[in-house]
Amino acid sequence: MEFKVRWEVDYYDLNIKLYCDIWEEEDSVKNLDDIFEFLNQGLEEGLFSPENEVEYHSGDFNIEYVVVFDENEKIMWKESTYKM
Repeated sequence: MEFKVRWEVDYYDLNIKLYCDIWEEEDSVKNLDDIFEFLNQGLEEGLFSPENEVEYHSGDFNIEYVVVFDENEKIMWKESTYKM
């Protein structure tokens, strides 16, 4: 399944939040539950690097996914606190 993830890169010491969209294509992913499993496992294992896709800032940061889009770029899921 192909899907797009909007990542939030939060440089919390600087109070800066940056966003980037990254397409993923995974054969093992069939539905939204599979996407969450894929993303959560990838976060635990350090497999994602959206910080490399946004403007560099020194300091500590946190990454989180805030929107998941389907292959037609329709929203499948959105973090309730994220404003589009």
